Amino acid sequence: MRAPYFPGNHMFVSGPLAELLHHATHWLGSYALVLTMMAAGVTLERRWPADLLQSRAGMRFNVVYAALYLALFEAVRPLTAMASVAIVNALGGGRVVLASSGWGALASIVIVLLTFDLLEYVFHRLQHAWPVLWKLHSLHHSAAEFNVTVTLRHHWFEVLIKGCLLYPVVGVLFKVEPWIVAVTSIIFMFGNYFAHMNLRIDFGRFTTWVNNPQFHRLHHSNRAEHFDRNFTQLLPLWDHLFGTLWVPAKHEWPATGLDDGAQPHSLLGALSWPLRSQAGRLLGEARPAHRLAARQTDDHGGHDEHA
Repeated sequence: MRAPYFPGNHMFVSGPLAELLHHATHWLGSYALVLTMMAAGVTLERRWPADLLQSRAGMRFNVVYAALYLALFEAVRPLTAMASVAIVNALGGGRVVLASSGWGALASIVIVLLTFDLLEYVFHRLQHAWPVLWKLHSLHHSAAEFNVTVTLRHHWFEVLIKGCLLYPVVGVLFKVEPWIVAVTSIIFMFGNYFAHMNLRIDFGRFTTWVNNPQFHRLHHSNRAEHFDRNFTQLLPLWDHLFGTLWVPAKHEWPATGLDDGAQPHSLLGALSWPLRSQAGRLLGEARPAHRLAARQTDDHGGHDEHA
């Protein structure tokens, strides 16, 4: 039996309220996944912690901020999607068609994974080199305590930049099935949460094979010799190739945060973070000095492979 028609039914189904409900549902699902990942991470951190005592208030702040970050991400998602499609279409997207079945699909996953990872590496280096991007990115580095709840402690405006300028590059280069992109996204998601864990785990000779809690902790270190090191999101291969690798020593687990100790104390402070007059790890003249210090330091518990 057909449902009875009432004037305005179609407007209700496809109107602003339905759209709002769609975004709210998507946000709730995303936040439920985030809470699940963080809960799993905290469980592991309690079993094998790198830092024994960490502030629960700080962790709660990060969890609440993650909810706000995801809400803002959801709000700008239509804009980034339209921008991505426009850019890909304007530049003639899908120049290389990637296989989606058999062993070819596996090769496609590897190609997309490497491409995304390289783009993330390049953008991450720009975040530390360009003052405007650093003002945004320093919110992530302002966490004085390194743990899984820091994973989404990014400024929401970075979503716009990546969505409009970074990710469309993959669409321009490759014509690929959505499920392949989804698989690579899942791999990155697990890798990202894992790398930010307050987890003392020894990878031995494999420490520089894949991003891990100790390798990435050095990137968050507040010690000058570690600045501008270990940028990779997933594979330290890029740090090897481009001279930014710092190989952690067995017992090298430095304190983290900005060198000026600054951090937001409220959600409003986090949202307005880039408006600060100074954002730790000063750019400009101080940066070369930090890099020089890093190259001259061969035995501070770890070493620069390219020293």
